[in-house]
Amino acid sequence: MADLSEFKIVKEGEAEILMHKQNEVFYNKAQVNNRDMSIAVLRTFISKRKEEHEANLPKKAKRAPKVSESDASEPAKEDVPHASPPEDCRDNGECEDGNGMALDEPHKTAEEQVKSSEECNGEGESMSNADGKVQRELKPPRVLEALSASGLRALRYAREVEGIGQVVALDNDQASVDACRRNIKFNGSVACSKVESHLADAPVDLDPCGSPSVFLDSAVQSVADGGYYITKGSDL
Repeated sequence: MADLSEFKIVKEGEAEILMHKQNEVFYNKAQVNNRDMSIAVLRTFISKRKEEHEANLPKKAKRAPKVSESDASEPAKEDVPHASPPEDCRDNGECEDGNGMALDEPHKTAEEQVKSSEECNGEGESMSNADGKVQRELKPPRVLEALSASGLRALRYAREVEGIGQVVALDNDQASVDACRRNIKFNGSVACSKVESHLADAPVDLDPCGSPSVFLDSAVQSVADGGYYITKGSDL
C-alpha cells in the first residue's frame, strides 16, 4: 500500500477512494447523483429479474411428468414380513419387489409424489423439464464499467448493490488502472472479491443503424496506437 500521507480519502456512498494530492486520476464530484441513480436502477433490475425467474418456476413444474389417475386410485401397499429372504434380496440385506423398489421403503401416493416433485423445484436449480433438461440456475449479473478512472462507480456497485456478480472495470490509462486497483484493496474483502481492474485497448467496432458517416470522426479518434477500426453500414 502506498503512503497514505500522499492521498486524501474521498467517501461516497459506502465506498472510499484514495485521491492523490496531485490529482492524477479524474474524479467528477458532479456525477454523484448519476452514480446514485445507476445504483437504484441496478437494484431494481436485479429484483425484477429474480421475480421473473421465480414466476417461471411453476410453469416448469407443470411440465413435469404426472402420475396417472389409475396409479393415484391404488391404495398404498403394506409391507409383508417374510419368513425367509426372497430370491431378489441384495447382498446388503435390502429387498426389492418386482418393480425394483425397496420393500422397506413406504410407497407414496400420487399426491405425495407431486408434492415431493414441487419441493425439489423450490429454487428452480434441479428441476428437469419435459425435454429432460435441467433448468438453469439464476446467476448474479456481471457489470462492465468502461473508462473506470478511480473505480469509484465499480466499488459502489460491489458494496451497495445486493445480488450483483463480478464488476469488471476497464481503462486505457495505466495511472487510472493503478488507482483503481489501489482503491479495490483499500475497500476491503468485498471489493477484492467482486471488482477486477484491467488495462484494455479494445478495437473500435462501429455498426450503427443507418449511415456511420456522422460517427467517423469520433470513432477514428478513439482508436489506440496499434489498434484497429471496423466500420459497417447499410447505406455507405
